[in-house]
Amino acid sequence: MSVLNVIDTQTISGSGSGYIAVKSGVIRAYAASASTIQIDAGPAITLAAGEAILLSVGKSKNAQIKAATDAATMVITVLGGGTPAHRFVVGDFIQTANGGDTAFTSDFVSAASGGKKVTAVTDTTITTDYDSSAASADYSLSTADVSAGTVPVIQKAVKLTAGSNDVIVEQVQIVGG
Repeated sequence: MSVLNVIDTQTISGSGSGYIAVKSGVIRAYAASASTIQIDAGPAITLAAGEAILLSVGKSKNAQIKAATDAATMVITVLGGGTPAHRFVVGDFIQTANGGDTAFTSDFVSAASGGKKVTAVTDTTITTDYDSSAASADYSLSTADVSAGTVPVIQKAVKLTAGSNDVIVEQVQIVGG
């Protein structure tokens, strides 16, 4: 028997939008009164009143941050040896987190709720529309933070837009079988 492990819950107000960082790739959407939910720029999905539905929001994506610029359009250099070193594409919504590195200050941290996007990519860099120009200098990962495992990360987020009525969205993990 499968069960759902709820990772997080958010209410998207009627005719409003919200963002979540993709963790499991599966959400359960519920509307007490009939509504719709749209994922990123996809089609509106009809939600019957009082019925929950499981939806895919795509695979999670994340990368460790090696460096970040203090600029109006923050450019992130990712840690990693593969080609490409990340799986982000132009148009992905993102969030960044300090991962425990206090040198990665709040000026570099972009919450998923901010709705920031990837605007350009290379094999090792991700350019965003996040304004980190308030930071006092560029960020650079230290060897000590690598050793301590306190490395900042960038994660994929998705935009969720509700129809005329509120939609409760739970990010879930399907456990068991």
